[in-house]
Amino acid sequence: MKKILSILLLVFASLSFVNAQNSSGKINYTVKHDWVKKIIAVDYMSQSRRDQYQYMWGSSSEYTEKSVLLFNSDFYFYEEPVDEDANYGYSWKTSEYFIFRNIKDNTTYDVLRFQNKLYVIEDSIQYPKWKILNDLKEVAGHICMNASFYDEIKMNKVIAWFALDWPGNFGPERYGGLPGVILEIDVNNGAQVITADKIEFFENDTVINKPTHKKKHKKINEAVYLELLLKYINDCKKQEMPYFWGTRY
Repeated sequence: MKKILSILLLVFASLSFVNAQNSSGKINYTVKHDWVKKIIAVDYMSQSRRDQYQYMWGSSSEYTEKSVLLFNSDFYFYEEPVDEDANYGYSWKTSEYFIFRNIKDNTTYDVLRFQNKLYVIEDSIQYPKWKILNDLKEVAGHICMNASFYDEIKMNKVIAWFALDWPGNFGPERYGGLPGVILEIDVNNGAQVITADKIEFFENDTVINKPTHKKKHKKINEAVYLELLLKYINDCKKQEMPYFWGTRY
């Protein structure tokens, strides 16, 4: 308890430093996938079917990607995967997965591919219903506390680590709504882990314009997306097929 209190005092003392930083910057994340752990977590499949998929992946089940999150006081933009040498903010013209959020107006422009169709989700920002926990650890130089929620549609257990010394309700993927910036996401005990490994603050406020996607796409709202997702996953259950063959994990 004394150790936790000491850490919290250090965090609160550093809040003035973080708040003094420019509210504009970039977070680089590393995204680690483990196909075997993803298969193990699909409990609606029989053990024999899961064993079959695990055998298929064998020792080549792990791979990593890079993602980036640009932010300022009014907007944030997340894209995955990205080239580390790319000119961030321009590849979204052809990207098939990016998240754009207008914090000021509380609106979304989220582009994702689902069952080989490209969708743009335009709606109000809707966050998971988190349960704040009490574990602490350091991520990218920030003391973070964890929170959890259970995704009832995808049947995923999600753990988020949010910065105690950096107020902000945004994070990678479509995650947000915590009292600090999310610097790590762990889905199903390591099946997918998104970890911040580099954070830059800009001296001048970076401009983040609302994107307009160039590829053919269909605009929907959050409720329609969830209906499509639920129907698809129910079909996957009947066929004993992993749902993430046709949508993001």
